[in-house]
Amino acid sequence: MSKNKDSEILDKEENRRTAYNIIGVAGEYFVAAELSRRGWIAAMTIKNTPNIDVIATTPDGHRTLNIQVKTRSIGNRQGWILNKGIETLVPGDNFYIAFVDLKGKDEKPDYFLIPKNLFAKWIAKRHQEWLIAPGRAGRAHVDNPIRAFDKPQFNVFEQYHNNWDI
Repeated sequence: MSKNKDSEILDKEENRRTAYNIIGVAGEYFVAAELSRRGWIAAMTIKNTPNIDVIATTPDGHRTLNIQVKTRSIGNRQGWILNKGIETLVPGDNFYIAFVDLKGKDEKPDYFLIPKNLFAKWIAKRHQEWLIAPGRAGRAHVDNPIRAFDKPQFNVFEQYHNNWDI
């Protein structure tokens, strides 16, 4: 492969990674904005802070939220592809996962704001059920790190859909 072809491939990969990062950051800004609109003091963390993308507190400082944001891109009609780390339980009840659906450029995003440990237990159980269930042609599923939160499961968390009463 020529040097130009190699650099083209690298450029495409870098562009894809940049677009992915921009989508993720957009979701974080939307969550921080929604919380601010509702009277919380919200700030984004520095990148790669484990499990926390947005920290929010009440103006009197009596309540603090730690929020991990997962954003699905415009045009993604399936759901969120996650990894097994999403099953990790955290101490306390002030950790949430905000699933952000950017939908379309001219539409308001949709949100699922779910308590972190509730979601972690649910997705771990769902993965174990998937492993036990027969796969194609009755073969066993092979364990892997992928976890998905997609349309068929949205109804399980309907009470958290666009619900900011946290």
